[in-house]
Amino acid sequence: MEYTYAKENISQHVVRYGLDLRPTLAPAQHRGALQDYCNWLIETFGGLFETLLSGPSQLSVQKSFPLAGGKKAQFPTFVLSPRGPIFAFPRRLFVDAVQDIDVGDTDAVFRDALAELKSRFLEQKVTRLGVVHELVFDTGGVDSAALVAARLADSAWRAKVANLSLQLEMPTEDKNVNVQIRPTFVRQPAGPQGGGGATRFGVIVNVDINNRRPSNDLPSDQAEDILVFACNYIAAELLDFLNASD
Repeated sequence: MEYTYAKENISQHVVRYGLDLRPTLAPAQHRGALQDYCNWLIETFGGLFETLLSGPSQLSVQKSFPLAGGKKAQFPTFVLSPRGPIFAFPRRLFVDAVQDIDVGDTDAVFRDALAELKSRFLEQKVTRLGVVHELVFDTGGVDSAALVAARLADSAWRAKVANLSLQLEMPTEDKNVNVQIRPTFVRQPAGPQGGGGATRFGVIVNVDINNRRPSNDLPSDQAEDILVFACNYIAAELLDFLNASD
């Protein structure tokens, strides 16, 4: 089946940086310090963090990103999960059309945010850092389930598959490199004359890169190595892998 995974076919791209902390942070126990940290994010990186949302058991910061046509996209750029903080930045979104979001150098922002977090919460240690790139490749009218199934070697399997999800684990000596591939589709609304709208297909590709062995407290050089590796993998290796290039 003819299709090429390419940068110009990416309709959505979000990068997330997740931290596992021990002991964990909880709003009920660390609310004041967490709110101070979130306010520091807002004051330091106002282009990425804007509105603090705080509840009995939840804490997050949202940002309203401007889009074409005067529209805006509300996006949670900081969320405190049960395992630790998650920083998320949309580099490209599909809202009516593909729209690129100017989020700048998110690796640099995360480095500063991590350093500030560690300076404020001395008891908490970083045991794992994960960088996740969530991408959606627009395949247009090409059935994405059939496209993903085409990677299966057995033709009888391909003929019977209506949907599937691939979870691929490709660890290096010191990093987990996990790639999840699954088809998706959206049915566009019917036109004014009635009748069914067209169906557009896509392939969701999530790349999760993290340290293989949990650390007692992840050193700065290892955290930097994960950031650099993830950046290079997305820029130089992912498309070749998806296209089965030698």
